[in-house]
Amino acid sequence: EEWPDRGPLADFPRGAAAGDCLHRMLEQLPFQCAGDWGPVIEQELQRSALPLHWREDVEQGLQQVLDTPLGGPLAALPLSALTPDRRLHELSFDLPVRHARTDDLVEAFRLDPDARFGSDYIDQLSSLQVNSRGFLTGSIDLVFSDAADPLQARWWVADWKSNWIGERGEPGSPSCCGPRHYTQVAMEEQMHHHHYPLQAHLYLVALHRHLQWRLPGYVPERHLGGYVYVFLRGMPGKSCSAETGPGRIVEPAPLQRVLALDRMLQLGAV
Repeated sequence: EEWPDRGPLADFPRGAAAGDCLHRMLEQLPFQCAGDWGPVIEQELQRSALPLHWREDVEQGLQQVLDTPLGGPLAALPLSALTPDRRLHELSFDLPVRHARTDDLVEAFRLDPDARFGSDYIDQLSSLQVNSRGFLTGSIDLVFSDAADPLQARWWVADWKSNWIGERGEPGSPSCCGPRHYTQVAMEEQMHHHHYPLQAHLYLVALHRHLQWRLPGYVPERHLGGYVYVFLRGMPGKSCSAETGPGRIVEPAPLQRVLALDRMLQLGAV
């Protein structure tokens, strides 16, 4: 399938401040009512000292983000289908860490060998120097359920990424950036380089703990869904099929890894 080589967010500024601006918009926007987006977008552009002329591109780009079928195990489900009772923005967590070491992280990632980001990520993971005690603190961009019926629902984490992947003109200036550039291979390279697989698994540990506390009858095999990494500049919109496509990494929870990491944080060993 041919994907556009330019998306609405192709030229939107890069860097942490611009990424935070898009994050704050997605935290506040009503997913089902695009007509009400203007004030939020303008407010956050001004807060980030970005020109208001970005409003139209941002609105179109974020609409594509929300309209894209997530694919994989989530099939045709788009983010725009998530009513407020099915999503929780910015879930903060503060997990005690008995002892976390690089070797234990590597051992955890050897589990679930058929799951993504296992043996192909271990060399990258081994390069980290981890020897930590204390607390693991963070915030998950979005937690959501994949079904309206709570008896059928699994819970997922989603993380927004504004990483720019594209082609450069001369001399090295950005030329084009769109869904065509956000292939699974290109996104995997970003995932490996920035250690997003480790982040995703730790987010699943945090969600696992949250569901243990808040969901009556919680069983991880039944209720823990997985993770979605949403590359905001590469989401193609509603015209995309529900198959695996550009702009998003969607994976079910590698349960053995998640539970091993949970043990490591609590007990100091896998």
